[in-house]
This record gives sequence, structure tokens and C-alpha cells, in this order.
Amino acid sequence: MRSIQIFGSALAFVGTTFAQAVSTIVTDPVTRITYSSYLSPETGIRFGIALPTNVTAPYDSIISITAPVASTWVGFCWGGTMVFNPLTVAWANGNSATISSRMAFGFSLPQAFDGSELTYMKGTTANATHWTVTARCRGCTSYQDSEGNLAVINGTGTHEFAWAQGQNAVQEPANNNSAFNVHRQTGKWIHDLNAARSPNFNSWIAANLLTPAVTTTSTTSTATSTSSKTTLTTVATPTNTAVGAIPASCSGAGSPVFQSVLASGWKATKVLGGLTNPRSMVWDTAGNLLLIQSGRGITVHGVGADGCITSTTTLVSLNSLNHGIAFSLDGKTLYASSMTQVYSWPYTASSKSVGTRATVVTGMYSGGSHLTRTLLIAPQNPNLLVVSHGSNSNIDNASINPATGRAIIKTFDLNSIPSGGYNYPSTGWVTGYGLRNEVAMTFDGNNMLWGVENSGDDLTRVVNGQSKDIHQNNPAEELNYIGDVTKENKQWFGYPTCWPVWQPSDFTDTRFNIGDSFVIAPNNTFNDASCKSQSTGPALSFQAHSAPIDSKFDSTYSNLYVTFHGSWNRSPTTGFKVVVVPFTKGSDGAYRPVAASTSGSGYSDVFWNPDVTKCAGNGPSFSSGCFRPAGLLFDSKNRLYMTSDTSSNGEVWILGKTT
Repeated sequence: MRSIQIFGSALAFVGTTFAQAVSTIVTDPVTRITYSSYLSPETGIRFGIALPTNVTAPYDSIISITAPVASTWVGFCWGGTMVFNPLTVAWANGNSATISSRMAFGFSLPQAFDGSELTYMKGTTANATHWTVTARCRGCTSYQDSEGNLAVINGTGTHEFAWAQGQNAVQEPANNNSAFNVHRQTGKWIHDLNAARSPNFNSWIAANLLTPAVTTTSTTSTATSTSSKTTLTTVATPTNTAVGAIPASCSGAGSPVFQSVLASGWKATKVLGGLTNPRSMVWDTAGNLLLIQSGRGITVHGVGADGCITSTTTLVSLNSLNHGIAFSLDGKTLYASSMTQVYSWPYTASSKSVGTRATVVTGMYSGGSHLTRTLLIAPQNPNLLVVSHGSNSNIDNASINPATGRAIIKTFDLNSIPSGGYNYPSTGWVTGYGLRNEVAMTFDGNNMLWGVENSGDDLTRVVNGQSKDIHQNNPAEELNYIGDVTKENKQWFGYPTCWPVWQPSDFTDTRFNIGDSFVIAPNNTFNDASCKSQSTGPALSFQAHSAPIDSKFDSTYSNLYVTFHGSWNRSPTTGFKVVVVPFTKGSDGAYRPVAASTSGSGYSDVFWNPDVTKCAGNGPSFSSGCFRPAGLLFDSKNRLYMTSDTSSNGEVWILGKTT
């Protein structure tokens, strides 16, 4: 394991709080280690922390987790949140237990984290009712935060920790790099770390440290391909223009990790594998492909005339980068986003190199439900940077005020960047708000902005005091016409109050069409009719919970391609595919979908998983059994590149309609 890399100079003490600690002192009768311990009343899981007397960074720690066997896995968050801090994840393994060092850079399977080292200690065991894991951790109490700074847990005070537990068995219990599914419960508490300090710390280590019982191994896929080639052809029919040839296979790309199905006349070939959470892509002026790998940074890939990848180089190592990437129109400045900031670098395409990093935008919300920030440069004005920012929760009521800087799209003038960068909530201009999570943004042939929105989860309809669960097929995902980014646009698109209908039959009190707006609990002050008069509805609607996260027009602007990342809040699952929306240019010169806004069939499938019911959104990388479409990018030959952002062995594909 290598030491943690520090990319910033600022030092922050994290989690220090003056709230009442709820931990107590407990001594383990087996190891004789005395812990500052917390027992979760919801789950019966006990967490113990022991520290040395000297807690000057970097300092080691001992962690103990004891859980009922019903807790199929347990996670401990050292920084008190799921993302951008060390996670210690453990589970039962026969008559023992497995422990794993992880870090999450978004709401997906946490990746193996080599910035902290866990070594097993005595007391790691399992029986018919409980399992326990005890380990020394090096690198858990200091780490690089989302800003690239060194964060250090204050061992002389109190600190907020967090836990999570799963409900499904991990994929490979003996493998500490195993995939596991989304958590069932989470919680937080205040822990007294000063009470965890002891002069006996080193003697406890000496008496109880073991050689690790389980070594880290690579997670492998259980899915198989039906062919040794990477080209797939199959059924169905969207419309598209002629494209360049799709290679039959690409040397070094490997076989597809998962099986897939294509629309009639289409071909798809895997061009790259072995990636970590690959997301958005851009071209440089020399024809190299730049790619964000969430939690890793930016890689640059040479591309041959056949579309295959010829070389791979790490361009920027920065684990806070997670989604957004864009070039200035001249290709000389590269932009990329983390959860909280937008950065820029001078870029030289001929040498595939960057200069010194600068901050363009700061002050974006740290944490919450939506962590990615999509970036676009306005094609009609190279000095304008467009940045989308999602809500901080499923229903972020405060975001109805655009001053919060959430559930909004904003535009910034790159000619006037202030020292230290723009503050996202208070500067720039509004380009549309009331947009829950407008991840997928793109410009049409008139340079007008379109966005595809991730709509809400777990909604009910309450009428006359009676509540009805409508979440299975409502609300719809939205395709929104945003418009001209060069001007302020204070249109309210409805969130967090107005939601688009996908399945009208779920509503028995009112007759709706697809795409109509509804409120969760209509009343005399604000109701469905209020939405119609006060908010801007979608241009087209998609199946609820599809989770669209990228969109790109083809070269004629007659087709909009959208990735459906896949659901977590629906049974059976849906999404996990690429779809196409036919567009037309009207007599007024404006682009719009061919289908009416009330249509439920205004799009068709292009590339999808053969059995979407076996996919698991928000779950593990391989036990889901599915690829997860994420980023899209057309090349100069009208071939469409697509990333699949499974946490391990992510892929890049090239697609095209050849007949």
C-alpha cells in the first residue's frame, strides 16, 4: 500500500464538534483492548476505536466492528459521510470475517482504496449470531478530501462518524475487493476520540497483530460473452445517418464484460476496458480522446483511424474529479469538475500535457444526493461556461430559491474570472432553475441548450388525506428545452413542487396525460393547475427511474442520443441502455422532438442489456450483470462512443448504424 497523496497545501481538522458524544468505554475480554465504543440502537452493531496517546498526524488506529449475522456487510465512514473519506467495510466470512479499505467518489460501489492499510488483529471471528473484525488501520485518520487538501481527524476531541449496513450477501466473502450491494440503513453519531487514546496502544498492537488472513484479489466478472469477438449485431430499429465503419474488434480491448443487444443495422465494438468509473469524454484538437474516470482523474487515449484505442496515458491524477469535462473552443484550455469546484488547465494537444491548475468556480454544495457537475462551453460564445448543479436531496425544498445554487444551471463569463474563482451560488447568471438534476446537457443546431433530468424517487400522491404510492412509474424523467445560455433565463421548471406524469392510470383523482405536472399533495394554495400556469413542463418524457446522464445530437441534429444509467428505485429495474429521440426542425427554425410532449413512445432503444430485470442500479459492479451507459461522444465519422461506468473494469464502446 502506498502513502496517501496530498495535492493541496491546506490542512483541515475534520468532524470536530462540540455536540454530546454518545460513545462509552468498553474493554474486549479477548484482546484486552479498551475502546471508545458506540452501539447502534437501530442495528445492534458495535463500533470500537482505540488510539495512541500521541495523535499528531499521521497516526494509527484500531477499529473493531461487531455485528449481528443479519448485517451482511457493515461500512464505517471515518469522515462522517459516504464520499471522499476512508471507508472501512467488513462482512462475515465463514467462521471469520473480511475487512476492506474503500473510498467512494460518488453514489456507486466504493472502490478499493490504497491510501489506508488494514491489518487483521486477534478477535476477528464469527459464530451463529454475530461476527467481529478487529484491525489496525494506517491512513484512516488523515486523507485527501474533495478539495484536494489534507484532512486530519482530531484525536483529542469529539468527532462525527457514520455507518451503513447491507441487506444482501457480498459477492465473494473471502475476497476483500468483493462487490456488494447498496446499503439498507445508515446512521451517524458523535464519538469521544479523546477517550479512545491510551498509553497501551502500542502494546495492544504488539500482542494482537496478525498476518492478514485475506489478500486483496481482483474482482472478476461471472458474465460470459457468446463470442470471442467484440462486435455485436441484433434486433429493432431507430433512425440514424450513415457512419464510418465499425471495427470488428480492437486489439487489447478484451471481450465484453456483459452481454448486450443492438437495434437492427447497428454494430458495437468494445474499444477499451479495465477502467474505473469512466464517465464523460471529449476530443482534443489532435484527435485524442480524453476521459474522466471518477475517483481517479483524466486519462488521454490515442485513437486510430479504425476507431480503436492505440495508447493510454494518465493526464491528471486527481481523485475528486468525477464527471464533467470540456475544452475551450480553441482546444487550449481544459476544464473539469469535482463535486465542489470547476478547474482549468492550459492544454497542449501535440504533447498531451497540461500546465498549472487554476480554479474557475468554487462554492458548490459538498455532499448531498447529487455530486456531479456537468460542463459545457457555449458554441456561439467561447467565453461562456455552463455548469449544472443538482439538488442536495430527493426533495430539496430550499432549492425553490435559485439563490441556493442548487437544482439549477448557471453560466459564467470566462473573461472575468475573479481571484479564487466564481462562487457558484452568488455569481454567474441563472440559465434555468427548478431542475432536480440536469446531468445530461447538450446544444442543438441553433446553439440552444437542452437538458435531460433525473426526476424524483419514492413519491406518493396525497388527496383528501389519503396517500397512494405512485413511485413505481412516476414521476417521468424529463427532456427539457432550456434555451439561450447567453441571456439570463429565470424560467422555473417545477422542482421541487411540480412533477411530470409518466403513468396517468396511477392517478384516480385527476385525469392526466403523460408529461402533465402534478403536485404530491394538492391544496387550495398550490395544486396541479398551479404547476401548469407557473412552471415550464418537459418537451418529452421518459420512463420513470431510467436515470439519464448524458445526451448528444448527431451531426444533422435529427437524432438525440441519451444514456439511461439505470434505476435503483423500481422493481423490476429499468434503463441500462442507450436510446434515441428523433428530432425535427420546424418552419420557425426551432428544433424539437418529433413526438408530442404527451407521447410515451417518443424514443426507441439502440443498445441495451438482454434482461434488464437482472440489473441492479446503485449496486455492485459485477453482480448487477449489466453494463451501465454513462458518457456519449460522436467522432468526426459520426460514430458514437459510449462509456460503461461499472466501478471495476469499466469499458468504452464504439457504436454505429452501418445499414
